[in-house]
Amino acid sequence: MSDQLFSPEELVSELKFESKSIGLPDGSIEPIIERVMHAVLIWLEERNIITKNDLERVVSTELDKYSPDLAFVYRNRGKVI
Repeated sequence: MSDQLFSPEELVSELKFESKSIGLPDGSIEPIIERVMHAVLIWLEERNIITKNDLERVVSTELDKYSPDLAFVYRNRGKVI
């Protein structure tokens, strides 16, 4: 079993990719990602250890506030065909 570290840059990159894949306008992507990342980073400050599932749940919950379509794609990445 390997340990993985959270990478904000990787999450931002993934969210940008998913945003473009569903056709969100470029002007709306950055504000959504900034808000989601802000909330995620605040959430992380209170934790010493997190699971990948915890992180994905928090990201999805935040995405639901700004783009339910992006939240759906994020939750189901790797499953959507």
